[in-house]
Amino acid sequence: MSANPIAETLAALWSPVLAITTHHQGRDNGLIAATGVFASLVPEAPRVLVELAQASLTHDLVLASRVFALHLLPATPDEALQTSLSLVHALGMRSGHKGDKMAGIAKRSWMTGAPILTEALTYIEARVVGTLDGGELTIFLADVVEGGRLRDGAPLTISVLRERLPQEWHAEWAANRERQVRAARQRRGLR
Repeated sequence: MSANPIAETLAALWSPVLAITTHHQGRDNGLIAATGVFASLVPEAPRVLVELAQASLTHDLVLASRVFALHLLPATPDEALQTSLSLVHALGMRSGHKGDKMAGIAKRSWMTGAPILTEALTYIEARVVGTLDGGELTIFLADVVEGGRLRDGAPLTISVLRERLPQEWHAEWAANRERQVRAARQRRGLR
């Protein structure tokens, strides 16, 4: 029996690791997210739902531009995993408010203008049709307008990421996570 069944249940709901990118008024940015859900019953008109932290620059740019690209990152083969880990480091362990997180990342632009990460496994481009303010997060519901597969392989999951994250990045990961949690608590008035 689990010591914390709530945490166990919630941890099981994480989607594969996602890279979310966007573009607005000449600025590209991106982040790493763990919540993306297929959100339509209509196969010919797919929608996706993502949660973005309100403290992030990517959140602000998606809110302004109303577009984003969602990417699955490859976990296999091993050389693709190494590239995925580098993308997680670049997009998930620092703030776009403090500099250009997209510098040096291989990307191209297509239908929405949101950067497509050329080292991703798959991608979709989406246009926001609705939002829900969750205090610390905003939930974005978006129409999928384009997508593609860039390579073969399995998607990166949070369990593989935690297992394969280089030891020297653990402190940086933990510090970034703590910064995000502090900002979320503050936005919700919890401390």
